[in-house]
Amino acid sequence: MIFRNRAAAYLGAGAAGILAAGAFAAPALADDTVDLAIKATGTTIAVGAPGKDASVSLLNKSAVDAENVLVALDISQLKTALVDIDESGCDPREDGWILCGIQGDTIRAGEDVDWFFPLTRKGTEVGPAGSITAMILHAGTDPDESNNVVTVDVKVEGTGPDLTVLADDVRTAVKVDGGTITEVGDLYAGNTGQLLYAAFNQGDQATSGLRIEVQLPEGATFAEQEPDCTYNAEMTSLTCEYSKAVLIPTAQDTDGDDLYSGARFYNLVKVADGVQPSSLTGGEVTIHSLAVEPESVGIMRAAATSALPENVTGVSGADVDPSDNTDDFAVVVAAKGGSGGGDNGDGPGLPVTGPQAGLMGGVGVAVLVAGGVLVMAARRRRVVLVTPGDEKTND
Repeated sequence: MIFRNRAAAYLGAGAAGILAAGAFAAPALADDTVDLAIKATGTTIAVGAPGKDASVSLLNKSAVDAENVLVALDISQLKTALVDIDESGCDPREDGWILCGIQGDTIRAGEDVDWFFPLTRKGTEVGPAGSITAMILHAGTDPDESNNVVTVDVKVEGTGPDLTVLADDVRTAVKVDGGTITEVGDLYAGNTGQLLYAAFNQGDQATSGLRIEVQLPEGATFAEQEPDCTYNAEMTSLTCEYSKAVLIPTAQDTDGDDLYSGARFYNLVKVADGVQPSSLTGGEVTIHSLAVEPESVGIMRAAATSALPENVTGVSGADVDPSDNTDDFAVVVAAKGGSGGGDNGDGPGLPVTGPQAGLMGGVGVAVLVAGGVLVMAARRRRVVLVTPGDEKTND
């Protein structure tokens, strides 16, 4: 998710005053009761890293779209001499608040949106750096405001990998033809969709090996089994281990070599027949490192070594900030004959749109398993989330 400078369009006064009043300048919508929630992760920065993309999850727990959504960040308790935020693309900070819009201004019914903000280290000091409070608002009524605010501590501490995972909601049907996967429209009961997720290393040491765990929500199963993965009997959860997968720190990722700091993955997911149109929640992707490669020479060595013996199981390497090793996702089942315009998977349909389209839908599969070897086809520069300065509005 990216910053978008839309706050001024809705808020006509100072940040603190508007937030205290709890009101928007825009008129309320006809059907504007939406239960929004916010969760925060990833605010610990490795000692040897220059910064980090911290994140919040923006959740729409209702069956109605939330319009004119804003995210407000209270940085009054952040030690900005140690760690600061780049608010480019948002309204300039005022009275300790930063107001930001989101791309599209809308969180669709049942959607789980990952929204990132860059934290940058100032100087070399380590330790606690204060806290950030994040708030979600929209131009309507929220029946439960208790989950609209979250406060997280910001720290600079620890050395090691810092894996972050981003999982996209599954809401588009796909057609599989040999090795080609084509998006064909809205996802209906009985259709197959594609779960896309990405992992990248924001720490100061490389990972050697990855373990991936995926839990599907009730009503969905994996459509196929893949090498190097084990599944439960119901085909609703998997664990995959790739001993050759090496992710170097993003700050060390440069052009012209065969080392990577991030990669994408995918799984085909089938919605059960008879599932009612809804957002199936409870999906979860978790990424662990199997070991740590502390030296650059170790990175090169790990990239060239063979897989672990069959009787050896990898042990998770310490992660600087495990809070962002897991990301939730939903499987969104559309209603036939609705406004989505899908075609039940039998012909051309709508393209992937929405907040994460450019991040997850535009590049395609970047990590494949071929002959038991993890093949990484895109560097971190193709996986990285768009930063505020790169945002282009659609106005």
